[in-house]
Amino acid sequence: MVGSGERRVQVGETREGLDRGWIVLALLAAVVAFTGGASRFDAIQIVPLRSLSALFLVLSLFLLTKERLKVERALIILFSCFALIVMLQLVPLPPRIWQSLMGHLGILPLDTALGLEGTWRPLTLTPMRSWNVLGSLIVPAAGLLLAIAVRASSLTLLRIVAGLGVLNALFGLLQIATGRSSVLYFYEVTNRGRSVGVFANENHAAVFAACSMLVVTLLGLRVRKDQSAVWERLIYPAAFFLILVVALTGGSRAGFVAVIGTILVSMTMLALFPRPRRGLRAEQLVGRWFDQHPRLILVIPVIFVSLTAVAFLALDRTPAFRDILVSDSFEDLRWSLWPVIIEMLEGHWALGTGFGSFEQVYHIYEPSSLLMPSYVNQAHNDWAQSIIERGVLAGFLLTGILVLMAKAIGTMLLHQKRRVDAIFWMSIFATVAAASLVDYPLRTPLFQLAAVWLLLALSRDARDISAT
Repeated sequence: MVGSGERRVQVGETREGLDRGWIVLALLAAVVAFTGGASRFDAIQIVPLRSLSALFLVLSLFLLTKERLKVERALIILFSCFALIVMLQLVPLPPRIWQSLMGHLGILPLDTALGLEGTWRPLTLTPMRSWNVLGSLIVPAAGLLLAIAVRASSLTLLRIVAGLGVLNALFGLLQIATGRSSVLYFYEVTNRGRSVGVFANENHAAVFAACSMLVVTLLGLRVRKDQSAVWERLIYPAAFFLILVVALTGGSRAGFVAVIGTILVSMTMLALFPRPRRGLRAEQLVGRWFDQHPRLILVIPVIFVSLTAVAFLALDRTPAFRDILVSDSFEDLRWSLWPVIIEMLEGHWALGTGFGSFEQVYHIYEPSSLLMPSYVNQAHNDWAQSIIERGVLAGFLLTGILVLMAKAIGTMLLHQKRRVDAIFWMSIFATVAAASLVDYPLRTPLFQLAAVWLLLALSRDARDISAT
């Protein structure tokens, strides 16, 4: 009886979070969507982004309780460790210690020549950039703590992420329709003439589209269990195809590959999802038709998506696919950067050069053969750049996150009815991980917010399974 009472209290609290908490989370999502789509440290939008995010962070601190923090202590600890690593890189060190550290020996002759041998310096080689990274943590911190404070369920978080995906697609569609001079491009440095949506970079927009398509697919499958949610069954397929059509018109090759992979994974999830029992019938005619024709529900999307993709390819409306078949000077540059990146890894793998320092530290290693009018501001491999900037501690932190994810997904794999959920979670994180091999999506505040909410949703899904 006691256990039943506790369960009723938890359900009630979760329902309250669904009724009220999602509004606050949606407001935060809207703020970040319109101001947090760029990864550059000098984007003017970071001023309102961090100021408004700070208000949500303060609100979350008022609503948080020890019990709610304890439930998600693993995520809290990991995020706190990340913030601690950033702060440690900003602590000034005595000259003897700093100059003897790995990666700093080459600066000693410069100090001697300039008479700066006694200067105390932090671990980071670019203190201002690292302070900027520390300030940027306010956005994911606000998202994580606020979601925990309002007890947002996994369903609520996934719905908001799906909504962000639809919003991104709608703005991408309007940008294509209005052309390069459209006022709907929010950032000064952006891919004008392309469907970047609420982002500054078309690669980030395309990868976010692929992730949101997976979220929409999972939500569409989950709603099939609710016989009364007839309209939701129609909304999710429409959202999926809207995001798909806009994504196919993009110019990101990595995004195009991610979208194609998303389609295959979505169809796999649809095929493996358990069908409703025949004894269940909805009162509405449309709902009954859905339940009586499960095979058609699988065949129709497959045919429609296939025809859509073939039509775009046949009409040459997929610039990303066309670009895959031709050589690209920028891709050649990425391969040319690898010897430099490896040299930077060898020199700074232990302690790192400092958060946000890659652009400036790269100039120390830049060979004359790669000098050009344009400049390299990112490694375009976030895995390698993370080790260069953060050192071996970043590897330990990443290992902790992977262990947390593997444990949660493993819990789902042990339950036959939740294996589709496991496929979803493995696919969406694999998409982000693969995109980070050639780009840096997680350096945008909007992607950081979505990633934090996805990790929290994964944690809550795994906990729900363990409780049953």
